[in-house]
Amino acid sequence: MRHWLFMGCAILTEVIGTLAMKYGSSHDAHLLGLGVMYAMLVVSYTTLALAVARIPLAVAYGAWESLGLVLITACSAWLFGESLGIVKMVAIGVIIAGIVLLERGTEEQPGQPAEGHDRAA
Repeated sequence: MRHWLFMGCAILTEVIGTLAMKYGSSHDAHLLGLGVMYAMLVVSYTTLALAVARIPLAVAYGAWESLGLVLITACSAWLFGESLGIVKMVAIGVIIAGIVLLERGTEEQPGQPAEGHDRAA
């Protein structure tokens, strides 16, 4: 469970960092925006690295990038007035479906050792 909290932190800080970059470039706060962006991306990559200790890399990276993209798109529409048309809404649905399918496809297969067990005796 703790690794999913790291995953959530990685996604949230990626979103904050990206939004700070956009805010800084559009509100004469370039240095502040860049500073927040760099700090948040360092935290994001660090917590992503902690998450992949237990979460399969394909699931962790897919969720981090995809859910980050969905949240950034929604927040950009809300905070910056960017368009959020039907095509973007369908794309968000497809992205979320892809994350769910990727997660389902990485479940343990019968005969595979449980997480944390060595294959060699």
